[in-house]
Amino acid sequence: MKRTEFNALIARNDEVGKHSIGRALVHLLNRQTEDEQATNQTRHHNNRGFTSGDGRRGAITAKFYLKHRNLLDWQIAYWRERDAKGRTRIGKYYRQIAEEATKKAG
Repeated sequence: MKRTEFNALIARNDEVGKHSIGRALVHLLNRQTEDEQATNQTRHHNNRGFTSGDGRRGAITAKFYLKHRNLLDWQIAYWRERDAKGRTRIGKYYRQIAEEATKKAG
């Protein structure tokens, strides 16, 4: 999946867009270590899963998605926010998400 395709997918304002963000968060949660998943924090700087700034919110949102199979509008808005470089908050994890998608497809 190319970055432009990924950005178009997560920008969609329909169920597909919501679920793509939810699934991406679950992929990132699965890349966290077991102790990070249990505590909802990023403790290891291993370039896997969420950054320390997003660790708690990312883990909780991913677990919410797993439980409810849906995300609330404010959760979607948070992950679609753009940083100073113009990337969405979820977009900074593109490389990891693309890696997981390739594993699943292949």
